[in-house]
Amino acid sequence: MRKIKKILLVLFVLVIVLGIGLCAYIFHLKPKYEGEVQLKNLQEETTVYFDDFGVPHIYANTEKDAMTALGYVHAQERLWQMELLRRIAPGRLSEIFGSVALKNDKFFSGIGIEEASAKAIAKLDKNSQSYKMTMAYLDGINQYLDNGVTPIEFTVIGVKKEKFTIKDVYNIFGYMSFSFAMAQKTDPLLTEIRNKYGASYLKDLGIEGEFNTTRIKISKENTQEYSTISKSVAALLDNSPIPPFVGSNSWVAGPNKTKSGKVIFANDPHIGFSQPATWYEAHLVTPNFELYGCYLAGTPFPLLAHNRDYAYGLTMFENDDIDFYQERTLGGDPNQYETPTGFGKYELRKKVVKVKDSSDVVLTVKSSRHGPIMNDLLDRLDKKNPIAMSWIYTQQPIQILDAVYGLSHAKSIDDFKKSVQLVAAPGLNVMYGDAKGNVGWWATGKLYKHKKGVNTFLILDGTKGNDDIEEYLDFSKNPSAENPKWGYVYSANNQPEAIDGFLYPGYYLPEDRAKRISSLMDAKSDWDKEAISKMIFDNTSLIARGVAQTLISNVDNKSISSKEKEVIAALNSWKGTNNLEDVGATIYNKWV
Repeated sequence: MRKIKKILLVLFVLVIVLGIGLCAYIFHLKPKYEGEVQLKNLQEETTVYFDDFGVPHIYANTEKDAMTALGYVHAQERLWQMELLRRIAPGRLSEIFGSVALKNDKFFSGIGIEEASAKAIAKLDKNSQSYKMTMAYLDGINQYLDNGVTPIEFTVIGVKKEKFTIKDVYNIFGYMSFSFAMAQKTDPLLTEIRNKYGASYLKDLGIEGEFNTTRIKISKENTQEYSTISKSVAALLDNSPIPPFVGSNSWVAGPNKTKSGKVIFANDPHIGFSQPATWYEAHLVTPNFELYGCYLAGTPFPLLAHNRDYAYGLTMFENDDIDFYQERTLGGDPNQYETPTGFGKYELRKKVVKVKDSSDVVLTVKSSRHGPIMNDLLDRLDKKNPIAMSWIYTQQPIQILDAVYGLSHAKSIDDFKKSVQLVAAPGLNVMYGDAKGNVGWWATGKLYKHKKGVNTFLILDGTKGNDDIEEYLDFSKNPSAENPKWGYVYSANNQPEAIDGFLYPGYYLPEDRAKRISSLMDAKSDWDKEAISKMIFDNTSLIARGVAQTLISNVDNKSISSKEKEVIAALNSWKGTNNLEDVGATIYNKWV
């Protein structure tokens, strides 16, 4: 009996010791919010104050010092998130996760983001402030990498630490740009629908904006193979470390729409919940610069931000910046394909994907004049029918670093606008409001036209040249509004009005949010901060209410039960709101 008691006592002590050790280890992993840290390359002492929400407020005498500190504190809380994001575009997840990530790596390593990043970096002005501040930010990350606590994920998975470089920043922006696009999920699927059911069937889907009558006002003075592409790309993006931007809203009320006569800015990106969160909030203060912004992991400049002079934010433009082309390979020679001037050779490049606990996978990526061949990058695609992806991001000059730096350092609305037009992709609705009373909205992206009659929502013919891009548009043709006479700007991912009679093709979302925002904004001119804040949480759909009435009008009351009549009555009294207690909303969503 005594022996058993001794054994139990020893086991109890071991459990206590292990528990204390585990608690000590967990405590050791926590970010450091107090004390002093010695960082190299700081010109003067820099103070970081973490508020009750954990948001760092960085006070420095130079912006370079502030950026170094930002990189350090960003890394101490989001290093694992940064690590994942920088590995996606170059196809390096398999190095740490093994063959389970191989499909992802084969696809992203082949679509050309890494090569496009390298070209952009080679053209950078290393004396520019955008470059210098980026390097200061990376210096802060790497100092934490060297001297900070190693995240538990690195230890458990066995990830070797590597210095972050500016190429990682560009690759993260490139991956985010691809994840914002819609064509890779939609064009192949619509082609399958057309081939299966006929072209007339597509009209019922409203793909050319027939159902989007509420448009943003502009102020200027093989069947199965096709669906495989959509399903494969959607599956890859569903496993992203960053939730997708879905259904963003933004509106900016000008001075003549507010009670105070000052601009009120509202922006809600509608990003899904994740842990860690998509955004990292930080506040930088120097004698000559101040900015409170929301940053993506591993990027030095915020996409949403404000200071005492102006505010800016974004929603997704939803424009079409990816086209797919069906190529035709020369019989007997898999390395040649048909072009308008005869047969040409595919461009071939080797890509090596390193796989943990396995041998390397060597890919031969083919590219036509339109772009990389998807059949080599996605499983289950028949190699006999090559489909190329043409993507604006990898074809146009990438000036994203100068763009986001400029947005965060603008001195005026004109200065801000110059930075907006540097973004070739992704398509964004960039929103702006300043203390001088200016409001603005600009759609970013290098827009283009095809010949009349070409349906860019479908897989195009790559052989004759008739479906090729005919014209790239100047930025002055992008949808926009600056200080419009109606007093406000807004975006809810809906279709903008036509410019020169041309409705730019895209994957715009239904008009319900747009109609609600514009109806509320038009109805009054005495908005204040409290009313705008309340409006952000508004969940009324004028469109859904109308659809519900249409559905009810088609019901034969004589043929339904008393219980069904109760259901119809509940739906009939519904006002289109989506509150917790709204039974009508549940009935409507179940019905449709």
